[in-house]
Amino acid sequence: MSAPASASGARVLVARLRPQRRALLAVAGLSALLAAPTAASGYTVARALDGGFLAGRPGTGLAWLAVLALAGAAGAVLTRALYRPLAAVVEPFRDGLVADAVRAGLGRAVEDGTPLAGATATQATEEVETARRTLAALLRGVHGTVSAAAGAVAGLALLAPQAVAVVLPFPLAAVLAYRGTVRTALARQRRRLLADEDLAEQASRVFGGRRDIASCAAEPGAARAMRAGIEASAAAELAVARNRALRALTPGLGIEVPVVLLFALAPWLAASGRLSAGEVAGAAVYLAAGLGPALYFLLQGGGGWVVDLLGVLGRLGEVAPVAAPPGEAELPVPDGSGGRPSIVLRDVRFSYGPDAAPVLDGVSEEIPFGGHVAVVGPSGAGKSTLAALLCGIHRPLSGTVAVGGAEPADGAGRGRRLALVPQEAYVFAGTVRENLAYLAPAADDATLLDAAARFGLDGVLERLGGLDGAVPAGGAGLSAGERQLLALARTYLAPAPIVVLDEATCHLDPVAERRAEEAFARRGGTLVVIAHRLSSALHADRILLVDGGRTVSGSHADLLAASPRYRELAGHWEPDPPA
Repeated sequence: MSAPASASGARVLVARLRPQRRALLAVAGLSALLAAPTAASGYTVARALDGGFLAGRPGTGLAWLAVLALAGAAGAVLTRALYRPLAAVVEPFRDGLVADAVRAGLGRAVEDGTPLAGATATQATEEVETARRTLAALLRGVHGTVSAAAGAVAGLALLAPQAVAVVLPFPLAAVLAYRGTVRTALARQRRRLLADEDLAEQASRVFGGRRDIASCAAEPGAARAMRAGIEASAAAELAVARNRALRALTPGLGIEVPVVLLFALAPWLAASGRLSAGEVAGAAVYLAAGLGPALYFLLQGGGGWVVDLLGVLGRLGEVAPVAAPPGEAELPVPDGSGGRPSIVLRDVRFSYGPDAAPVLDGVSEEIPFGGHVAVVGPSGAGKSTLAALLCGIHRPLSGTVAVGGAEPADGAGRGRRLALVPQEAYVFAGTVRENLAYLAPAADDATLLDAAARFGLDGVLERLGGLDGAVPAGGAGLSAGERQLLALARTYLAPAPIVVLDEATCHLDPVAERRAEEAFARRGGTLVVIAHRLSSALHADRILLVDGGRTVSGSHADLLAASPRYRELAGHWEPDPPA
């Protein structure tokens, strides 16, 4: 990978870290504070020697060493405080990359009509985890070493300005020498990633077709194909290791050489009065304890980690572009109606296999913008299938589905046109604010609190600690109904003019369900509800009955008069208790 690929990785990094600006500022602030203990270390050693032990005053020397110990303790406290903001950066970063990789893989699978490939699994697991682990290591390293190097340079300049001219050219020369190896490292890192993905893809095909391979006695050919992939992956890994070995030689030039030179010149520096013995020792402390670890981190660990991180993110950026949060990208709604998209189905036929009976057969319906439609039918009739077709999750075998004049699977504007809330609501680890504002990142706190109140989430917010309260991974500790309310409030805030609720209120009591549907009805736009209660149908403008692969639509009274199946369904529904 060359400069364009590393630039692509940098763009992905910036895009994925932008929402964590506050946590990054906390990490940067702690790192800046950590420079102070390092800046004090060499000075206290110099004073302990010159003003204490070498001057015959051991008590003074011990007092300065006590100051040094206190500075070390302060550094330990600052390092311990790092982990909370570090987690607030790294975990959402990982979650966003996984979402991008899975979204892109699903998009390719839907587009091609093929199962998810092995490369997608590698991207969403191994490559994303490499990026997460590497970013965490980089941030820890910056906190613990680079900030300390800044303190060491500042302390050295104050303690012994003459030593700066002697020692600093060597670390700078080491950095320049290391820089020359980075372009090659990026190219080799890209080849390694591609080789690993090709190997995963080959393994997916071979193991997926193992029965056919065995029946055709094609094991030798499959083994040769796998061996070639393994050898290519091993060769790419070896090339990366050779480059790392070359880079590992550069820190010695930056640290060991100036330390040896400083001690070699120490007698002359002391005799000429340029530096005292304590100042020489203090300068050595700054080199060994401040600049040394930082340079080793930069040239051995951190620099390699940057190469790994930009390489992985550059590859992920190629196959899984970062999804722009709603409201940040200008995605057109190509319906020619000023952003008021209608839904049109024409002779739609769909089945879950070429030999399977059609779930929907010859369905033609039109839902104008602003309608409130309830979809009803017996279990297994195809209601959720219809919702999946409207949302572009499935494509019809024949016929057309158009949302705003475009196929719903058209990714260019799908998220701006339509939002789906499935039966199993998803909440993710983070704050309540992050969960509510996921589809509306520009929403202020007042807007978020208003949406929460509309869906009866006041008690949940109070229990969790407000908008900044933590939501555990998977919504642990929340009931199924509370998770649904969070998902509904999140979608309520989304910019999409069409909302599809696929039994998204099944865990709510009738009163909470009525409140949620009324909130969406007052929101404006089109509302399609896959209904499981009679009340959802009664409050809709129009009812769409799905049965036997066909659909019939009309009002509640129309369907009672015209459809025996609807009368049967209505008779089995129990009346809701009064609100």
